[in-house]
Amino acid sequence: MDWATLSTTAVMVAVVFIAVITDVRSGKIYNAVTLPAAIIGLILNGVFHGLDGIGASLLGLAAGFGVFLFSSLFGRILGGGDIKLLMAVGALQGPEFLLWTVIYTAIAGGIMAIAITLWRKDFLASMRRLWAGLTMRLFARVPIDVSDGTPVTARLPYAIPIAAGSLVAFCALHLLPM
Repeated sequence: MDWATLSTTAVMVAVVFIAVITDVRSGKIYNAVTLPAAIIGLILNGVFHGLDGIGASLLGLAAGFGVFLFSSLFGRILGGGDIKLLMAVGALQGPEFLLWTVIYTAIAGGIMAIAITLWRKDFLASMRRLWAGLTMRLFARVPIDVSDGTPVTARLPYAIPIAAGSLVAFCALHLLPM
């Protein structure tokens, strides 16, 4: 593995680790974490790969913003901090890596959400709320609201699935033989 991959990956791992901690503790992923990471991604990729590296970082940022636009079609699914974390990962690793991260994040988030609803013994009610929200969004153009007014006893800080998705993407793209 080359120095460019090692350096951008070290920053990515540090950023997603910090984001998990802040998201679990306060429910927020701070701009003070994501903005410097995106800038470092642009700088490192520029230093190691020149204008092509800067272009890849900018495409990674744009791909992260594209995730925001796509998720906005279904209502507010991801928070602003989640999107900015994905944009930072994209700036550090590039658009292809971000695409795989988003796929693995969705899988990890789905598994974790199912586990939480099973733990809360609320799986069927959660699926009914999700189905109702989806149908309201698709047919009535009403933003998705999967809450039913009852207090949530367990929530999933989405930095956790993003961290899992980015680490699985790294392993799949850099460590597994092709």
